[in-house]
Amino acid sequence: MSPMPAGGTPVIGMRVAVIDAGTNTTRLLVAEVQAGGLTEVERRLIFSRLGEGVDATGRLSPRGIKATTAAIAEFVDRSRELGAVRIRVAGTSAVREAANGEELLASVKEATGLDIEVLTGEAEAALSFAGATEDLPGGRYLVCDIGGGSTELAAGRKDETLRGPVAIDGAISLKLGVVRLTERHLAHDPPTPEELDSLEADIDRTLQAAGEELPEAPLKAPERSDPPSSAGFVGVAGTVTSLAAINLGLKHYDPKLVHGSELTRDDVVGLYHRLARMSLPEREALPALPPGRADVIVAGCAILTRVMARWSFPSVRVSEKDILDGLARELLERA
Repeated sequence: MSPMPAGGTPVIGMRVAVIDAGTNTTRLLVAEVQAGGLTEVERRLIFSRLGEGVDATGRLSPRGIKATTAAIAEFVDRSRELGAVRIRVAGTSAVREAANGEELLASVKEATGLDIEVLTGEAEAALSFAGATEDLPGGRYLVCDIGGGSTELAAGRKDETLRGPVAIDGAISLKLGVVRLTERHLAHDPPTPEELDSLEADIDRTLQAAGEELPEAPLKAPERSDPPSSAGFVGVAGTVTSLAAINLGLKHYDPKLVHGSELTRDDVVGLYHRLARMSLPEREALPALPPGRADVIVAGCAILTRVMARWSFPSVRVSEKDILDGLARELLERA
């Protein structure tokens, strides 16, 4: 496949790739342009744990930089094997917060020749919204993206047409990530009741402050008189998709069954209590839960339970589409 000229118009059959260097994982999406939009070719992830220790030290570890650089280099090679003519690499919470984030940027540049685009928290939230709502019908939505270092909330409206345009009414990034909160609060295995109380109190304080300090945040938009729960609530990323797989009783993780499924608030609370009572080996033995999520899933489930309780969402729609899809869509729009 021949490269697309700079500034050229995307054509049917053209492939693009986006890579997300996250706090817990490095992820890849290769997609192909079709008449109805982008079609997924391949989606993969590597547990590279870039943000390990960042909450305490403020710095990326040499191990995290090495593992993430290797994962990005592997995905760049794979993207080119699959014929991607444009590759975009994005960095999120751990990269933008760490004092030595430039070390990762330099390492990746040397290994691949590509620059990492460091996203703001608000941009991350908006891109997650665009990706998560891509194949949803028109309407109002609030999208929750629970990551390793932060949680993004974005609210907006989607056009009635499938894959139609979106309008973001508000987007915020909160320092509530599964790696961050696990390291901060959960020292025992399984966690003690006191640790869980501390975890939940930390989450509640952050959510309360967000509502007070950001009056134009997604939780109050777009119709100020409407409660947030009047919008559809959509959850993306590994915590929510893993919880859905466990709730469905899957023996093997199947994205086709997870995507579009629903978790009620009772489902999420029940999973939280169940997982918090388990030891790490017991969680690792759950067939639908990847080992790289077993040590942080309790914190992730706590975030989801508190968000749903704080704004009275009765259920969450689970989406396999997320920031990767938003990044790919924006990459084409830049052409």
